[in-house]
Amino acid sequence: AIAMFLSGGMKRRLNLACGLMHDPKILFLDEPTTGLDPLTRKQLWETVRKIATETKATIILTTHYIEEAEALCDQIAFVNCGQIVAVGSPAELKKRAEKKTVRIQGPTLEDVFLKLTGTKLKEEIGK
Repeated sequence: AIAMFLSGGMKRRLNLACGLMHDPKILFLDEPTTGLDPLTRKQLWETVRKIATETKATIILTTHYIEEAEALCDQIAFVNCGQIVAVGSPAELKKRAEKKTVRIQGPTLEDVFLKLTGTKLKEEIGK
């Protein structure tokens, strides 16, 4: 009952703490930073990195924030319309799209996602 009085960031931390209580080998994080302010989001990223390093747990993260996946993940799978369209490290995925994307600094993972899934997502196609 006390949890309903916590801020969004504190609720996310509580959820993460509850998930870690039993020293899991695999930790599933579904959109862990949605709705968080930038400072709390950064703190949660640091916590996730620390958990991954110290516990050697596999962390499976779902997110719509491409920069979050790039910062936290060793391997990324892009999903579009329920299908995996690409899998690889951030560097591997960027390299795949570099040939088709012209940028001074190379493609971002957002560029890669759009290139590999097409520029129109399912919702846009149906309109």
